[in-house]
Amino acid sequence: MPSLTPPAARGTAPAAALASVLVSTLLPASMARADAHALDAVVVTATRTEQRVQDTLSDVTVIDREQIEAAGQSTLTELLARQPGVQTFSNGGPGASSDYYIRGAESKQNVVLIDGVRVGSATTGTASLQYLPLSQIERIEIVRGPASAVYGADAVGGVIQIFTRRGSDDGMTLDAFAGAGTHDTNEASAFLRGGDERWRLSLGASVLRTDGINASNSRRSASSRNPDLDGYINRSYSGSVSFTPVRGTELGSQFLYSSGRNRYDSRLTTDDRNEFENYSGSVHIRQSWNEDFSTTLRVARAVDSYDSITSVVSPFRTVEDSSTLDARLKLAGGSLFAAVEHRSQDVDTAAIDRRRDIDSAQLGWSGRIGAHTLQLNGRHDRFSGGQSKSTGNAAWGYHLTDEWRIHAGYGTAFRLPTFNELYSPSSNFGNPDVGPESSRNKEAGLVWQRRGSRASVTLYDNRVDGLIQTPGTNLPVQNVAHATLRGATFAASTYVGHTELSASLDLLHAEDEDTGLRLRRRAAQSGNLMVQQHLAWGRVGIELLLVGDTYSTAGQRDWVAGYSVINLFGVWKVTPELALEGRMNNVTDREYSTVYGYATPGATVFVGLRYTPRL
Repeated sequence: MPSLTPPAARGTAPAAALASVLVSTLLPASMARADAHALDAVVVTATRTEQRVQDTLSDVTVIDREQIEAAGQSTLTELLARQPGVQTFSNGGPGASSDYYIRGAESKQNVVLIDGVRVGSATTGTASLQYLPLSQIERIEIVRGPASAVYGADAVGGVIQIFTRRGSDDGMTLDAFAGAGTHDTNEASAFLRGGDERWRLSLGASVLRTDGINASNSRRSASSRNPDLDGYINRSYSGSVSFTPVRGTELGSQFLYSSGRNRYDSRLTTDDRNEFENYSGSVHIRQSWNEDFSTTLRVARAVDSYDSITSVVSPFRTVEDSSTLDARLKLAGGSLFAAVEHRSQDVDTAAIDRRRDIDSAQLGWSGRIGAHTLQLNGRHDRFSGGQSKSTGNAAWGYHLTDEWRIHAGYGTAFRLPTFNELYSPSSNFGNPDVGPESSRNKEAGLVWQRRGSRASVTLYDNRVDGLIQTPGTNLPVQNVAHATLRGATFAASTYVGHTELSASLDLLHAEDEDTGLRLRRRAAQSGNLMVQQHLAWGRVGIELLLVGDTYSTAGQRDWVAGYSVINLFGVWKVTPELALEGRMNNVTDREYSTVYGYATPGATVFVGLRYTPRL
């Protein structure tokens, strides 16, 4: 059992261990050799235009399909927890309510997109990442740092964009998978993709079911600690189609739908559960008018809906509609991006039936002049009630050599109040006069990269003003607090022969400026190490995740000890079309929590078969 007493001084053992690993990882970098794609990955989330990872001035991570498949039975939030600058916290096992933090900014202060469509609940302000199935995801991009000048409200800490699997132009292929594991976990999925020069099609379906674990542990009050298993089931479907009637014109549509049930504990004897239904989809017309100028018109809808079932049924539903027109123009010194957007958020709960409209316009420019790289963005958002907010960011990079680059940036961001914070009647919580939170971020970094190898350090200082909190019991929320989110992210990846190594270390100082106390659910140190051996018959790997201590409640209450977790994974290519995949999470059966009073799974095993024939 972990110690239940907070340390006198919050230890630096995790930080020291990761620093040592990071240094040792970088030492053999000169021996590295890898496929060119290791650094040629393209990212679009940073500026909404395509850029190679090594060309962007943002602090980014790209998770590809191979990494997603290696995650096995892990949830999306568990996969994100192993990425630089990201911490996640879960109220139990698979399907349980989860929070995600980027550079110390909480879930409400980050934006989540699926194929360019913003998703999430307008009542809680968070996206239900725990319900998004990895089987339907092709790629994930994470941008760390303020992005309101690109994406508008709520991008204080960063952006997570999820791309579903799409069609291809080289014939039909099938990806079928079936697996089983600990806690009576079963998963099956099938994905069909294909196309030609004019048509691209994809269609996928999956089902995941597990008996789960008892979500509560002994630190939770006995009256809310139901000893039953809290199971989870998720059924999901995705699809896309694109058609090119003439050269330069593309018509397309895509969707992702998931529904299911997760059980949780709030009372001793009741069978508490959420029955959820989430959807995101869009249609678009993309027109390339010439080699330098293109436009895209997109109309989208996202639905976040669930019924909380205890002794009563409490429905929560958010429908967000959006329409966006953007334009891209290539110039001699760079490229110009412009967009106008309209969004509407409709909320329907037992206590709140409200709508909010947001209109915005933005302009961005990126270019390179000699050894200098520049990125400028500005945006203006106007929302219901006559209020408005303008944000901007500027970034500069300088190539010291072909392999070394320094960069610096400054950006502003804001978060709109949630509908709960505006209108909730519970305990006088809501306040229709509460205003947006705002932030000012400064950062600087150093990047080294060579074919197949990359190392970076990014320092940031994000000041958040007007934090929305309640000043006392039975008092409405106010913009009464200020916070400092200051830290450093170290990341490195390389190949040594056929061995792939990656490591990251995050140091975070997240403080309530008014009280001098640590903000809740932010570990001061966290990091990870991954070693993967690529073999003729497949690959095997090991992961180490280290997370420092946290407090689950504001005011440095409900202390949770730090922890370390070791995971193993592997793939055996039985034939070119058939592979056996396996994963062991928490191999030492470590007993730990990420949230006070809630349990996490012990040692788990998951094994599956993947069949990928060309049809």
